[in-house]
Amino acid sequence: MRILVTGGAGYVGCVLVPLLLAAGHRVVVLDSLRKGGLGLLPWAGHPRLETVVGDVRDAEAVRGALKDADAIMHLAAIVGYPACQKDPWLARTTNLDGTENLIRQRSPQQPIIYPSSLSNYGTVVDQVCTEEMEPKPITLYGVTKQEAEKRLLEAGNAVVFRPATVFGLSPQMRLDLLFNEFVYKALRDRHLVVYQPNFVRAFIHVRDFARAFLFALDHLEEMRGQVYNLGADSLNLTKGELAKRIRRRLDFVLRISNNGEDPDKRNYRVDFSKLTRLGFSVETGIDEGIDELVRGLPLIEVDNPFSNVAYT
Repeated sequence: MRILVTGGAGYVGCVLVPLLLAAGHRVVVLDSLRKGGLGLLPWAGHPRLETVVGDVRDAEAVRGALKDADAIMHLAAIVGYPACQKDPWLARTTNLDGTENLIRQRSPQQPIIYPSSLSNYGTVVDQVCTEEMEPKPITLYGVTKQEAEKRLLEAGNAVVFRPATVFGLSPQMRLDLLFNEFVYKALRDRHLVVYQPNFVRAFIHVRDFARAFLFALDHLEEMRGQVYNLGADSLNLTKGELAKRIRRRLDFVLRISNNGEDPDKRNYRVDFSKLTRLGFSVETGIDEGIDELVRGLPLIEVDNPFSNVAYT
């Protein structure tokens, strides 16, 4: 198949693209390269990979990249609470206008596989989040993702994932994701302060995130028109529990603080059984992810350029 991957030079895209190539697909990456394209450099010479430098909001660029595509994997977005708060206009136009542009330019026969976000659920303290619940996002990121998934489902021929917070190594690394940031600070500073430690978050390894897209491609008939939480019950943890799991493997000072707060107040426990019943399961757990980051992050010797926002 010929697959268009928007945002394919990003954190997830740089893991997804080689998986698609290994599966025998032809891949077209459409990316504005705001964060550069070095993450795709190892595969740049692959005969089945084409890279188009362009913005998902640009009708002409999208129309050209869509030509002869059998399916679309729409990753292009401003991702995460901090990045969306830093530039709300860019977040809204990329996440919403970019998605609308893709819908307008594609043929109805071209299926779209889209990663929305568990951020859509906001704060849910009295029940487990399932796909049937009405989302109540509390951040700009969650609002834009929820509206984009709604528009895609209304347009038809779409599969929507609501992925957990991603972690793990990628050629286009991100260190502003909670899991990655905790391990990075524990390694670099030997000190970690955790606010609101009882807030529950769900996690998924970046390779499992990418694997889910190939799974959806193979199960389109069953999955189209549906929303699926993407993660695993075993990867639901409080922030405090995650920090303590990291401390089992690293020597650092952990401080639980009640004097400050995380501006991202999401708090939820999530059910992932709908996707599990179809046969998808994650391969990388919390401890394996920590060990991978502990081995890989020392290779980063500069002061964190791998963030959607400035590191503080």
